[in-house]
Amino acid sequence: MAQPTELEYDVVVVGGGNAAMCAALSTREKGARVLLIEKAPADARGGNCPYTGGGFRFTHNGAEDLKPLLADPSVLDGREEEVSPYAAQDYRKDMLERTGGLTDPDLLDTLITESYPTVLWMAREGIEFELGGSARDSGGRNLGGRIGVTAAGSGPGLINMHYAAARRHGVDVVYETKMLKLLQDSHGAVKGALIRDKEGVQELHAGGVVLACGGFEANQEMRLKYLGGQWERAKVRGSKYNTGDGHRAALAIGAKTAGQWTGYHGTPIDLDAPDTGSPDSVDRLPRRSYPYGIMLNLRGQRFVDEGEDFALNNFVEMGSKILKQPRGIAFQVFDSKVEALLEPRYGSASVVTAQSIEELAQRLELNPPVVEKTVREFNSSIQEGVFDSSKLDGKSTKGVTPPKSNWAQPIDTPPFSAYRVTGGITYTFGGLKINTRAQVLDTEDNVIPGLYAAGEIVGGFFYFDSLRASGLMHGAVFGRIAGANADGTA
Repeated sequence: MAQPTELEYDVVVVGGGNAAMCAALSTREKGARVLLIEKAPADARGGNCPYTGGGFRFTHNGAEDLKPLLADPSVLDGREEEVSPYAAQDYRKDMLERTGGLTDPDLLDTLITESYPTVLWMAREGIEFELGGSARDSGGRNLGGRIGVTAAGSGPGLINMHYAAARRHGVDVVYETKMLKLLQDSHGAVKGALIRDKEGVQELHAGGVVLACGGFEANQEMRLKYLGGQWERAKVRGSKYNTGDGHRAALAIGAKTAGQWTGYHGTPIDLDAPDTGSPDSVDRLPRRSYPYGIMLNLRGQRFVDEGEDFALNNFVEMGSKILKQPRGIAFQVFDSKVEALLEPRYGSASVVTAQSIEELAQRLELNPPVVEKTVREFNSSIQEGVFDSSKLDGKSTKGVTPPKSNWAQPIDTPPFSAYRVTGGITYTFGGLKINTRAQVLDTEDNVIPGLYAAGEIVGGFFYFDSLRASGLMHGAVFGRIAGANADGTA
């Protein structure tokens, strides 16, 4: 790009995903001149958005609220009564249960209040939606629910529609452009950014800057510093360009941190997964059927209670526990009794099979006597009870460490199978402190003039766990708010 002149743009948006695009579109809607700088090349644009399912969680009163959002509202004709409303109190309860009650109450109130108006605005801006949720009619069509809608074409479709809308509305976009630091005037107001593009390092001046450039999950140094040593070698499930640029630039000018900086979304993942994500394969790589078998480390020993809870409730923690094992590797071992319970995504995995535990250990290059001893002690510790995969069945072990609290069955029916796994990280929870106008605050809780943030860079939403389809939703809500305020005319 050519050397910019001061205030050539009213607003600069840093980032290229869902939150960034909502900020850019919102700013442009007011007639402001907007430049969006995306660090990735065009074919890798969008941050973590292309790696998502494209779902949005928002409040609604049922089918009549969903119809204006849908590209084909006729899917609900005659089925209106089958769509349950999703009330504000339910959204709040769902979020706080996931996060131990720690979600910032002011941000949560804004998220809930603005969720439906925001998704309606997105539909009017050209984002096409389909029904989300889990209820389906006899033809297999969704009938809505807590995940009210999903973007047509999932995450990749969402980002493509966002960029098409940006073109229509005259948002300027540049790729392969990295923000190095924020620029301030003599009063401390943010007035642009130092950037590096193909032409070199240069200053970009603007009336306001919106940081919407994701988390720091793809930055090994920051993972090590904030998440712990085991995450140094984690595989990244999303964009390799989410390296904490916005975090570092904002902290350098005195921004306040918020949220759980030791927190993250992660999962057990196939050991053969690429080091960074691929939108084509990201959903095929998690390995979350461990409650129905046992997990071994490289020493041939169990190291975790595989049946502590349903995987949906503890897979994030399980990924971290795997990474704490030697070389961050584990083996999920099953026998033929539970083969039908494994998630379909296991069908794409590389599996090691054998007719005996000794043979399986040999093929995994583990110590056969140790593995045989581990399995023998586990099998002999299993208590009476009825195995029931649909609930916490209490079928447990006794006298073995670690125990297995539910779904404990002997590993005794060949053929035996094993899957090599490690820990994968999706995104991080720690970020910047913002107010309900999406303004970034300093360490004394004062507004940093001219600086706004939205999306994964914002802290205070998720602690310990995340709530499905709320990531895209809070990114859209606060991206829209940031864009509306960023030029200082709101």
